[in-house]
Amino acid sequence: MKKHERNTYLNSIDLDEAVEILLGSLADSKKTEQIGVTAALGRVSSAPVFAKLSSPYYNASAMDGVCVRYEKTASANEKTPLRLKKNTDFLVVDTGDPISPPYNAVVMIEDVVEIDDETIEIHSPCSAWQHVRSVGEDVVVGELIIPSYHEVRPVDIGALLAGGIQTLEVIKKSFVTIIPTGTELIENPDEIAEGKIIDSNSHMFEAMATEAGAECVRLKPVADDYETIKQTAAAACETSDIVIIGAGSSAGTEDYTRGIIEEIGELKFHGVAIKPGKPAVFGTAGNACVIGVPGYPVSAYFVFEYFVAAAIKAHLGLAQQDKPTVTASLTARVYSSLKHLEFVRVKLGSVGGRLVASPLSRGAGVTMSLVNADGIVKEPKNTEGLEAGAVVQIELMPRGGDISKETLI
Repeated sequence: MKKHERNTYLNSIDLDEAVEILLGSLADSKKTEQIGVTAALGRVSSAPVFAKLSSPYYNASAMDGVCVRYEKTASANEKTPLRLKKNTDFLVVDTGDPISPPYNAVVMIEDVVEIDDETIEIHSPCSAWQHVRSVGEDVVVGELIIPSYHEVRPVDIGALLAGGIQTLEVIKKSFVTIIPTGTELIENPDEIAEGKIIDSNSHMFEAMATEAGAECVRLKPVADDYETIKQTAAAACETSDIVIIGAGSSAGTEDYTRGIIEEIGELKFHGVAIKPGKPAVFGTAGNACVIGVPGYPVSAYFVFEYFVAAAIKAHLGLAQQDKPTVTASLTARVYSSLKHLEFVRVKLGSVGGRLVASPLSRGAGVTMSLVNADGIVKEPKNTEGLEAGAVVQIELMPRGGDISKETLI
């Protein structure tokens, strides 16, 4: 057999070590680009941004009503209302209108008694700058609006525009190329036949990469030919930050990813002590990182989640964030393989007012276990399992609905 006809695993390394190797291997330089502020939602700032203008830019009425000189209202009270003349003692203003000298306070329209077209009464005195938005009340010129490496939110866009910012320098998105491999893969369900598999993984990767903040291109499935896959991967490495090779990461005769990485770049690891997801492969070629993702969809999901998504975040300069967690009681015993950190998918629900977790199918090929899962229990290595009734911490998966209102059947 040729060397690429049969793989052998390197020693499987722990997940934390694998992630550390991956993050430590990423190219350090971050490319930037200028974009319009209104198109910056979800993008990451490359430098701190300071206001060019104050907001409001002038003293502005905060209410509909009349503007007055507060000093002249001191005598107003319920027993002896104060009468004021239009254009002499007051001006009619709407919210946002400028308040200019000599006026320095606003009386709300609800507190104004109209006597005639030219005369009003007020029944209480005003304080200085009452109901007036002063210059810079919201944003002061020179004030820091957002720091560097900040993921822009809708409220940030509003503040940037209010501060006179029209364009923003942001970190350029990672460019991800997805290479699905396998002679058995088809894209048209009408072509399904024995031995054929619909290519669903690469579309999942494309959606996950986009959700993580990357630009993405998904290639058509590549047949199981070593040279073809190698040439495709090598070309992708020249234009991409991250190259994903789908399937071909295990130890079969047509699992070529490890050998290809060794030829076009440098292999960093092959095999991670997680289940599902053990056959993960990682290496570098030029400035690109190359990640071999297993073909089973659940394995593929976890490898993508812990490696590809982490690389995308790191390229953007964003910190790796812990997922939200809850605690719940297991409804059934969970067995362990001892050698791996296992990701146990669970369904959550409320029973008698307490949160319980029901283990789902643990097969690496059962996509519906991800669709139906509310969360993941991480079962550590070197444990013999978790007993029914054990209280465990669960990483929540993104999904809609109120878990506390779900009832387990």
